Amino acid sequence: MNEWKQITTSLDTVDWKGNPITLHNVMAEQNISTKKIRLNPDDVAKAEFREIANNLGIQDRDVMLFILLYAKPGPFQRGYLCQKYKINKMLFYQWKRLEKFGFGEIVPKDEFVADKRGPVPKNLWDDLKRLKEMRLIKVEGSESEKRTVTMELTDDGEKIARELWNKIPDIYLGITTEVKSRLFPLNPERLKELVHSEYPEYKKSYKNLDKEETLKF
Repeated sequence: MNEWKQITTSLDTVDWKGNPITLHNVMAEQNISTKKIRLNPDDVAKAEFREIANNLGIQDRDVMLFILLYAKPGPFQRGYLCQKYKINKMLFYQWKRLEKFGFGEIVPKDEFVADKRGPVPKNLWDDLKRLKEMRLIKVEGSESEKRTVTMELTDDGEKIARELWNKIPDIYLGITTEVKSRLFPLNPERLKELVHSEYPEYKKSYKNLDKEETLKF
């Protein structure tokens, strides 16, 4: 009899640096007759992201946002992001670049909506509100305010980001730094041109510039 059933299991393993780690609720298959268990490496990697995030008190999809915040784009400030249209596209490019290396289905990410402003993370406003209430980031601006959105890690948020930077495999960190360095200096027009040239499937939906205005005080 060679039938398998879906289960979840715990797994004692090592992280990418060789440090012991116990993963919980790992998706697996168990042979009904022999009780042997088989694992998909992608499911193990997903479980590792969840475990790291849970241990730090955040959601798994927060991981890549914290890494993006912590990455240092050339001479610019670490721990800081500004202008939501850039944040939208940085998160999108972060995922798409990882996808090219086969990690697109592993990395925890928001759902990207293809609207007139291009690929936009569906839940980012809610995530920013939640992380602000947790006092992990400082946020200026909101969905209802016509002003430039800025976000910055608090001292507690920076501790989490630094911890993630030491736990996440180097390829995630390198790609994130590359994306932030490339997109951080761009304006809305140049970002739109870039997305259209590299991801032409968004041309039909991405028609309006994704930008916010700055209030004059």
